[in-house]
Amino acid sequence: MVASEADVEVEESLTSKQNVNSSTYVSFHNAQIFEQGMSFSGNERNKVWINDGDSFADLSDLSGADSPNDSRATIAADFDDDGDVDLFVHSIQRERHALYRNDALVAGSKNAGFLKLRVRATSGQYEGIGAIVTVDGPAGKTSQVLSRGAGFLSCQVPELVFGLGALEGAHVEVFWPGGKTESFGELAAGTRATLVEGTGEAEALAARPRMFLDPLPPGVQLDEGALMPKLAVVGSDGKPTVLDVVALADGKNVLLNLWSSSCAPCVKELPLLQSREASGEVRVITLSVDVPGDFERARKVLAQRDTTFPAFYLPDVGAIAPESGVQPVETVIDLARLKLPTTIGLDKDGRVQTILQGPLTD
Repeated sequence: MVASEADVEVEESLTSKQNVNSSTYVSFHNAQIFEQGMSFSGNERNKVWINDGDSFADLSDLSGADSPNDSRATIAADFDDDGDVDLFVHSIQRERHALYRNDALVAGSKNAGFLKLRVRATSGQYEGIGAIVTVDGPAGKTSQVLSRGAGFLSCQVPELVFGLGALEGAHVEVFWPGGKTESFGELAAGTRATLVEGTGEAEALAARPRMFLDPLPPGVQLDEGALMPKLAVVGSDGKPTVLDVVALADGKNVLLNLWSSSCAPCVKELPLLQSREASGEVRVITLSVDVPGDFERARKVLAQRDTTFPAFYLPDVGAIAPESGVQPVETVIDLARLKLPTTIGLDKDGRVQTILQGPLTD
């Protein structure tokens, strides 16, 4: 239930029955969250902690998982089958999902031993929900419960991952929902297996490793080789327009610079960008990520430096209805996590060649 100060007499839809997948869920009741990306919980960032032996260290910022979006569900599972647990997170803002790859340990290192275990009951419910698996690991006996419903609006995978550190193996036993405890003996590190009730033996499972791509630079939603779409922006005259990189390229490679008038390194490198534009070797295009209210300040900064390259700005939220084939800036740039300055290098066909974060040096 959500408390609201809205006047029911003024907005009758508040008491009316809503249809499944009703558009009002996005367009009216939660417009500021779903369309404008505003925070449901005051931009409270996610937290990530790692056990350093005697205490827990806060790795929220360093891990890159400290999203300011309002995260509502998390699934912990070994998505790339490398023996450690990754995180899949769903956030309510902009209905986004994030998959965080666990790089805390490198597979094959002396401290990367693990067991990945599933269970199958032969009496009662076959998945063995509620079974307690105990592994005699490097810190003594550690137990996990197979719980398929753990987490808010989530269904956990039917697999338990145990870290073994430098151990070559560990003893495993299961306390089944029916009340019996069963030993499965010593299992070697790296074992992936199903523990079948009543057999006392582990049925080996084939490894299925899959390589995750390295994460994109913070704030950028385009891989190298991707085409830059046409973007709905505002021009230097303050009017809505379209940023078409290919049309502006004029047969040259392009440097698309993302900057802000409040970012000192961004402002400092503007003369360098102007010199690159003047050389005729590449085409420079800038996109200010200043809030629309700072449009005049950003435009003044460029004018004071006698820049001649095409310059564009962010529109007011909802002020521009993108044309067919034209996308909002947020489809390619996550403004909440963008590092400034960022320069995207593209070829004459608008294909991403490189992404540089930080001030340009030459």
